[in-house]
Amino acid sequence: MKYKLIGENHFMNPIETILRNRGIDDIQSFLHTSEKDIIHWNKLRNIEKAVECMISHIEKKNKIFIQVDSDCDGVSSSAILINYLRVVFPNIEIEWNMHDGKQHGVILEHVPDDADLVVIPDAGSNQYREHRQLKEKGIDVIVLDHHECEKESEYAIVVNNQMSPDYSNKALSGAGVTYKFCKALDSKLGIDIADNYLDLVSLGNIGDMMDLRSLETRYYVLKGLKQIKNLFLQALYEKQSFSTKGIINIINTQFYVVPLINANIRTGNLQEKLQMMNAFLESKELIYNTRKKESETIHVATARLLTNVKARQGRIRDKNVAAIEEKIAEKNLLDNKLLIVEVGSILDKNLTGLVANSLAKKYKRGTLLLRYNKETGILNGSGRGYDKGVIKDLRQLLLETEKFIYVEGHGNAHGISIEAKNLIEANEIINEKLKDVEIDVGFHEVDFIVPSKQLKPKFIKELHSLRDNWGYKVEEPLIAISDIEVNKDEVYINGSKKNTLKFTCKGIEFIKFFSSESEWESIVNQGERLVIDVIGKCSLNEYQGKKTAQILIEDYEVAKVKEKEFVF
Repeated sequence: MKYKLIGENHFMNPIETILRNRGIDDIQSFLHTSEKDIIHWNKLRNIEKAVECMISHIEKKNKIFIQVDSDCDGVSSSAILINYLRVVFPNIEIEWNMHDGKQHGVILEHVPDDADLVVIPDAGSNQYREHRQLKEKGIDVIVLDHHECEKESEYAIVVNNQMSPDYSNKALSGAGVTYKFCKALDSKLGIDIADNYLDLVSLGNIGDMMDLRSLETRYYVLKGLKQIKNLFLQALYEKQSFSTKGIINIINTQFYVVPLINANIRTGNLQEKLQMMNAFLESKELIYNTRKKESETIHVATARLLTNVKARQGRIRDKNVAAIEEKIAEKNLLDNKLLIVEVGSILDKNLTGLVANSLAKKYKRGTLLLRYNKETGILNGSGRGYDKGVIKDLRQLLLETEKFIYVEGHGNAHGISIEAKNLIEANEIINEKLKDVEIDVGFHEVDFIVPSKQLKPKFIKELHSLRDNWGYKVEEPLIAISDIEVNKDEVYINGSKKNTLKFTCKGIEFIKFFSSESEWESIVNQGERLVIDVIGKCSLNEYQGKKTAQILIEDYEVAKVKEKEFVF
């Protein structure tokens, strides 16, 4: 087990230490975001032009087509816009479309012939060809996006914070830009409706992993989580209430709600996706529950549906991973510094990123999963980095080879394209560059290293009390606790499935979920008295009114063994 300290080991002043480790200097502003952090919507380039275009089409009773993009932010963005427009303009004619796979942007064949306006939330900035062809048909296009692109389209009204020099917040997702568009409509119409959809703004920004050090984005996310109004979102939180313990915050949304939506986008069939979108649009439809023999709201039924789809996705993923691992072994692919696998015939296309992430974690190295197109000679796919490894930005490493057609996305999660003839050379460049690097040894970055004798329940409870602050780029703190001494008969394996490892030291519980009896045996068989080092997160267990400080174990090692101590 390897770990390193991020910054100073000031565990007597934990919150300041943690936030400075995340690159946050103005701690009070971060902890107390407010309306003063809001950037006015009119700082977004072209937004007033987009509002005028929208209102003009509505006044003419024209047909509006909205393309729902294929991710959590895309679904959130379109739900904000459609819900808003239907409330403000009850007689509006809107048609919307969802992709059957994980495509992005508008597909011309899906645009109705009688559409007068096409709106693309959370995508479409660089669809120049589609913009031109729609314009040639007399169809206006509004793009509400946050993705980077090379230039502004000549044939569409593009509202994009990345392309707005006066809009300083580049960490606002498509849902945020769409919300700003609704705020602009509010202003034009003299109403105040857009804020009713801040829960979906929050969901979109969390789902798209926006940098939550941005004060404006953070303000919207936290405010949205305090007002969950969307009936389907309420049902999702209720469905996951056992896992979340009823706490609605950034981390619980990120780990227990967003994955359900993403699973349905990746694995659900078109009917399941349409049902999910209708649930977000607060349909009043009732669905018959054959098991209960009674009807229930679409919101409750779809929340249950998504948990089933997520389980189905897990089974498909595990099957695909097993097939890929056979190929890895057969072709000795772990001899390379990056794990690069052509997966065209053995992996569901919609699961490429998900499976790449699983393999990166398992093999502790950056992973590229690619599909070969014989007609073009090009490989396309997904790249995922290993965040505990030595390569902190896989995307930059790939770009530096100058062999890829594109590497688009985040540092450790991106889409990639490369000519097949260049892949071998790119691999050789990377192998040479990393020849002296031990690639498959991960390490934990910790905020504090605390000797067991100095660890107090008060410290753990203080860190746990800050749990609502954690999110992307403001990650939950890890702490290393050294020299925890316990007798082997004080280490237990609990739970109905015998999969919860637990021991207690100085009134603090150390607990590891998803363990096993074999793991427990491997610990207790080492000696009578164990000296254990632990990497973990701070938690608080409440049972029958008693609150106990806990460390949730992420990693550990038995550093040494001693003779059992007896106390008389």
